[in-house]
Amino acid sequence: MTVLDTSGAIDFLLGGPAATRVSGLVAKAPVAAPDLLVYETLAVLRRHTLAGTLTEARAGGAVTDLGDLPLELFPTLALRRRAWELRHNFTAADALFVALAEQLDEPLATGDTRLRQAALIHTRVDIIDLAIG
Repeated sequence: MTVLDTSGAIDFLLGGPAATRVSGLVAKAPVAAPDLLVYETLAVLRRHTLAGTLTEARAGGAVTDLGDLPLELFPTLALRRRAWELRHNFTAADALFVALAEQLDEPLATGDTRLRQAALIHTRVDIIDLAIG
């Protein structure tokens, strides 16, 4: 199982640069994420729709597809203490993804350069860099 962050989920749902790599991860086993992923994904889709860079129909399709993604969601409440410990080096949201990867002892797949760099420096979490082609 791999922990998938929002950047990877968005690429997968919208056919972005990392979509093929995420498809490969999903084909092997369900992916995991803090339940925050749903909120963040909806927020990104909303932002792109309001900016006119994504049609309402495409965003609606991505919302539907999110429900079909073989994804195991974990409650963020259980991750709060470790996420708080990580506050000096990660945003609250990023800390929740890192905390879950640590808890599961699984790699974190991300296309977010800042998250990847911080995780490599400040944790022992293995990173799958989705920004690499």
